[in-house]
Amino acid sequence: MTIAIRVFIAAIGVLIAAIGAIGLIGYLNLTVTGYSFYEYWHFIILQPELYLFTGGLLMAAFSFIRSPKKTKKQINQGRVE
Repeated sequence: MTIAIRVFIAAIGVLIAAIGAIGLIGYLNLTVTGYSFYEYWHFIILQPELYLFTGGLLMAAFSFIRSPKKTKKQINQGRVE
């Protein structure tokens, strides 16, 4: 995968994570209205914003994991002479 594709996937992942994080921060207002953090987490687990946030972070992180490159020895062994 080329570096341009990796950067594009990372940018999309960060964008998705930011959308999810904005929603999660917005739901923090529930703690002001009387929800405990225990009730807040039980509410958040059911919301799609949590999955957008975690999915976006994973997408951005996995976009920069490199596949192992072939060594010269592996390349020479695969060549037909």
